[in-house]
Amino acid sequence: MLKFWLAFAVFACSFHSAILFAAEVSVAVVNVVRLQTEAPQVAEVRERIKAEFLVREAKTSAQQEQINQLEQKLLRDRASMSDAESKSLQRDIRSRTLRLENAKEELESDRRLRLSEEMDHLRRVLSEVIAEVAKREKLDIVLESGVTWASERANITDKVLARMRELSAAEN
Repeated sequence: MLKFWLAFAVFACSFHSAILFAAEVSVAVVNVVRLQTEAPQVAEVRERIKAEFLVREAKTSAQQEQINQLEQKLLRDRASMSDAESKSLQRDIRSRTLRLENAKEELESDRRLRLSEEMDHLRRVLSEVIAEVAKREKLDIVLESGVTWASERANITDKVLARMRELSAAEN
């Protein structure tokens, strides 16, 4: 019986210390998806990439317009064209259309790659800002996914967004 009470006392003491330790650890959560959509840097990245590819988009639009004009010419003048001229114009349209499709695919691929590079950089910045806010708030753990529910007190997303806005304002 003495062994039972001794084991119970040891268990109670260890359980009590675990509760005290848990009370000292501060945990917070952050909604990374919200940060990646609402941070001003995201809009800046999208605008920068849009500007970067503006010339190539204009070029593909011009190519599309040329194809449209050739197709209209074929429809309009087919009756007055010889068979050879008609086939030649059709081959030209088909060839231009294939080149345009390839150019569009390449443009989209390049745009996705640049966006991915910029978003990777932004994720690193977000991680640094989350760590900065966590240190300032004296947090021990910050969870960013897999949280079913968290109170507003534990959610530091607004604080991180505020810091991201400060950084954006300082850059501009």
